[in-house]
Amino acid sequence: MAQPKSKPPKAPAKAKTKAPAKAPAIRRPDAVTQFVFVLLRRIVIFFKVPSQCWLQLALILAFPLLVVLFVWNGLPQTQNMSMTSGNDMLTQLKEAAGYTEEAARIGGLVSGLVMIQVVLLGLMGSNNGAREVAGERLLFEKEKLAGLRPGSYLLAKSTFVFTLAFVQSVWMTIFVYFVGQFPGDLLSQFVSLFLTNAAISSVCLAISCWAPTAEQASMISIYLVGFQLPLSGAVLALPEPLGSMVRPFIASYWGWSSYLQTIQDTRFYDMVKAVAQTPLSSSSLCWWMLLGHIAVGQIFAWLGCVRSRWSDG
Repeated sequence: MAQPKSKPPKAPAKAKTKAPAKAPAIRRPDAVTQFVFVLLRRIVIFFKVPSQCWLQLALILAFPLLVVLFVWNGLPQTQNMSMTSGNDMLTQLKEAAGYTEEAARIGGLVSGLVMIQVVLLGLMGSNNGAREVAGERLLFEKEKLAGLRPGSYLLAKSTFVFTLAFVQSVWMTIFVYFVGQFPGDLLSQFVSLFLTNAAISSVCLAISCWAPTAEQASMISIYLVGFQLPLSGAVLALPEPLGSMVRPFIASYWGWSSYLQTIQDTRFYDMVKAVAQTPLSSSSLCWWMLLGHIAVGQIFAWLGCVRSRWSDG
């Protein structure tokens, strides 16, 4: 008798698996939060690296001292020429020649001291901005991929650099004004020096955003400051029309000229004009030109931050 065929065992029922839950989307911090984070991080790094702090302190204290070493007891004074009719012609000619020679010496001294302040602040400005971006470019590129906005990053860097320029310019202005007994309006002198420092800092920050390495950015920035003195016309006037063509691009000229305008009501200004072969511009024009340098530097710095660059070559 045939046995009935057994039914094959049923396959176990597949367990129903739930689809994995989607990870919550990570919100990118807003621009202000990113700006504050980058700025605070830069401040913490600055104070955590003793060499940076000591270098800045040395520059801030030593550079103004270099200026006042030439006028430790104040600017020299000139005596008025004697206009009495009792002196003979030869005596009057000798007196006039001596007065002219002394006035030229003092005028050259005042002009040189102003330019020294401008150039020294330019050196500090190049040190402020040259390595800010180039020194951490790869980190910045990774943070851009993670959502960091170039505008927030640049604004934080610029705020830090301009703060350094502000402190440097404040101390330079006050120290030279009181120790060197410089005449003129203190606030206007500070504005002239600060705008010059900020202009060079901004341009050097732009160089840092485009340079392949921090070393190259630093070298180019130093060259930039080195060309400021001969091209400013403060020492030797450039032949025309070359001087008029070059002058708009030289921040040191605008800082030098605007600073000298602050002593316009003193005899020192007339002495400087007698020896200066380069024409001086008004303070308002100088300040606008320096603001233009700052703006151009920021524009090129932003363009350098927006572009991507992963290699150091």
